[in-house]
Amino acid sequence: MAAESVERFTCQRCGACCRVPGYVRVTDEDCEALAALLGVSVEAFIAEETDLAPARTGLVLKGEPNAPCRFLTAENLCRVHSAAPKQCRDYPARWRSEAIEAVCAANRREQP
Repeated sequence: MAAESVERFTCQRCGACCRVPGYVRVTDEDCEALAALLGVSVEAFIAEETDLAPARTGLVLKGEPNAPCRFLTAENLCRVHSAAPKQCRDYPARWRSEAIEAVCAANRREQP
């Protein structure tokens, strides 16, 4: 996505990006921030909320790869937005996929 497009990107809060099949990778810093937000120890957060990535390359949030993110509410809001994982914070500036591009209303809308 061009820098100009990112500047004009406005999240529509549709939750579509949180429903795209795949995994949400979490860093050590993500685990610390999420644990603090949820009021649990880092160890408890890792045990209760993460799994080893399929390729054993780190941690991912628990959940089926075809299911919505475990922190997406029925109102399409992120329950942990203030401590969102880096993967989530970096969208759309640092990563994109065809699957997300196809469902993200903010990416599809006409740019002025």
